[in-house]
Amino acid sequence: MWTITRDFLEQPGVAGTCSTDFRDSEASLLKHRFRLLDGDGEVYYEGRSDDCDSQQAFAPLDDFGVGFAGCTEIRYNVDGLWRSL
Repeated sequence: MWTITRDFLEQPGVAGTCSTDFRDSEASLLKHRFRLLDGDGEVYYEGRSDDCDSQQAFAPLDDFGVGFAGCTEIRYNVDGLWRSL
């Protein structure tokens, strides 16, 4: 489960894009901050996910970033540092 919380490209309707409809109570599961970047390392989107270290952690990139905006990389915030999966 994941959601986009910030759109650095400022495209209408993108912030709030999510993997599925989830209840407010489930939003607390989205503990892991991520960023989607293009091939030049420019940050396009930031969001939150319920997973940061399994194959499911690639879901925001696979489900949204690649097809919608051409993103090529996902980074998660781990101990204050942005790290690529």
